Amino acid sequence: MNELIEQIKTIMIDVATGKANIQDTNDEYKRIFQELDDLFVANNMKNPNDFSDLWEFYNYWKKRGMKTYADRRSYIIKLYKNIKPKKPVVKLGAYNFVHPARIKELKALKNTDFDISKLVRFCEELNIAFSCECYLSTAMLVRAIADHIPPIFEKNTFTEVSNNHGSKSFKESMKNLDNSSRKISDSHLHTQIRKKEVLPNSNQVDFSNDLDVLLAEIYRVLK
Repeated sequence: MNELIEQIKTIMIDVATGKANIQDTNDEYKRIFQELDDLFVANNMKNPNDFSDLWEFYNYWKKRGMKTYADRRSYIIKLYKNIKPKKPVVKLGAYNFVHPARIKELKALKNTDFDISKLVRFCEELNIAFSCECYLSTAMLVRAIADHIPPIFEKNTFTEVSNNHGSKSFKESMKNLDNSSRKISDSHLHTQIRKKEVLPNSNQVDFSNDLDVLLAEIYRVLK
């Protein structure tokens, strides 16, 4: 995250001080902005930069009367001054069980029938657990999500969801999520201590594809 912040600050300062043109740097700026925005979501942090486009930043400093290069440079430096990532963040996508964009979609929902704040938090904690290699917790959180959401589809259990809702391909994904994730999570959650154990790895608990299919369908139904 720190490296991306330095990159976007450099672009903003160069544009604000006449060293670069918006036309030449805007595409790169927007790419870095989006990547940073996803990282802020993944870290449950607010993005301090509201300018998704350099033209927005240009209009802002014109409107605010930032006439000198020094004023604009000072503003940019202060913008990211208090950002302190809660933990080192690896390259985006490598350790995100739930894609940050999917979490962002869910957070944006305004549904009066269901409060999805717990679902969103499950997803955020799932990313934290998976990125920290807490694979026992990962398996249990996947199971918790499956048990949490059936009322959205007017069902009582996730097995009913997997058998009755949606297209054939959706049902296949949900049956895999229901059967495999349940067996794996139950084996770790309900098995008593033994003489020898084998701990789960990332491959064993990775149901991220099927889970994303589920979350996408939840978003479609509730939006």
